[in-house]
Amino acid sequence: MTKILTFAALLVLSLDHGHCEDLAKPLAFEVASITPCPPGTPAPAMEHTGMADFTSPGGRFRASATSLKFLLEWAYGIQPTQHSDGPAWIGIDRYDIVAKAEGNATDAQMKLMVQTLLAERFKLKLHHERKDLSAYVVSVGKTAPKLFAPKDGETHSLRMSVQTGPNQKPVSYRVIATRFTLTQLTDIFARQMESVILNQTGLDGEYDFTLDLTPDEERPNPVDATLLITAMREQLGLTLKSQKVPVDFLMIDGAAKVVAGNER
Repeated sequence: MTKILTFAALLVLSLDHGHCEDLAKPLAFEVASITPCPPGTPAPAMEHTGMADFTSPGGRFRASATSLKFLLEWAYGIQPTQHSDGPAWIGIDRYDIVAKAEGNATDAQMKLMVQTLLAERFKLKLHHERKDLSAYVVSVGKTAPKLFAPKDGETHSLRMSVQTGPNQKPVSYRVIATRFTLTQLTDIFARQMESVILNQTGLDGEYDFTLDLTPDEERPNPVDATLLITAMREQLGLTLKSQKVPVDFLMIDGAAKVVAGNER
């Protein structure tokens, strides 16, 4: 009887160990194809904003003319100044990627799958560090934020309307956001300002809002820090302050180019 019980206990432990191994296995696409683009292929029109629509229902993932650098930022949810440069080609070489996951895979799961893809196919090696960096921190101001609940039927979008003067030169820029999060907005501005911007408002939902940015002779750039700070405070009821804060930082230790025909 003792031997039987011992064998049963070992069997349970063995099954449990195998189950743990399954849980530890990183999420991965069922199939993925990576095709290098011809040299000189331009970046997609909206890549400079950080906006990407790689996933679609049914577990489908498609990225056209994307770089390893941009995929890394998208998959890990970081801004361009939150990682080391790595080899120069990771921001130059471009790839078309088509992959398939389970039909009910969420965006968060797809990002984990892309992390696995980068490690397996691009041999991307990296490690996390915690660094004190100069950053802009967004927080709630003294008045209630001027953010509005999305209307029924609205889709996630961000548009920019340019107002011109009598000489047809731009005089102001209106940012119109629908079903947009503050973190998505700060990521866009972070790319334009080449600085880390952190959303510490505690507001994580989707909102509708508009923001008018009016440059002048002293500040011709519509995303000048001073203009943005003033607009965020006066129009959205949010404060934007520069300070040193601990930030998650990715150090790129190595990567390898993908050659044609990399599919499985």
